Amino acid sequence: MTVTTERATGIALEPRELVDRALFDKLSAYVAKHQEVTRSYAEGVVGQTLVWLRAVADNPGVRLAMSETVDPGWHAFLLHSQDYARYCADNLGYYLHHVPPTPGVAACEEEIARTLPALRATGYRVDDEHWAGTAYPCCPPDPCVVKAPRA
Repeated sequence: MTVTTERATGIALEPRELVDRALFDKLSAYVAKHQEVTRSYAEGVVGQTLVWLRAVADNPGVRLAMSETVDPGWHAFLLHSQDYARYCADNLGYYLHHVPPTPGVAACEEEIARTLPALRATGYRVDDEHWAGTAYPCCPPDPCVVKAPRA
C-alpha cells in the first residue's frame, strides 16, 4: 500500500472549503452541542474530519487511523445521513461505512505513522492538536479500504 504524500505548495487550504458553508455550520453546531465543546473547537473537529475523509479518498486501499478527538465529527456527519451519503458519492464514489472498533483495540503503528503524512498531502490545514490523542481503527474489518478507486 502506498500513501499519497505529494503536497500542494503554498498555504494550506481551509478544511471548511471541502463542503458548503451551511453544511459545515450545521455539523459544527451539532458537534458543539452534543460534545459540549466550544463552537471554535467543534469547527476544528469537523474540519479535521473533512481532511481525514479527503485523505481516505486520495488513498484508496490504504488504512488510515482516526483519532478520538476527530471521531465525533465523523459521527455527526454520519448522523446527517443524506448529506453524508451525497458527500461520499461525490467525493469517494462509494459509501464509507463506519463500524465501531472493538473496545480496547488500537490502531497499529503503521496506520498511525501513515495518517499524518496522508492528511498533510491533501493540501488542507492539519491541526496536530486533534491528531495527538489515541488512534484506533476506524472501521474493522477494513470496509474503508477495500473499495476500488473511482474510474
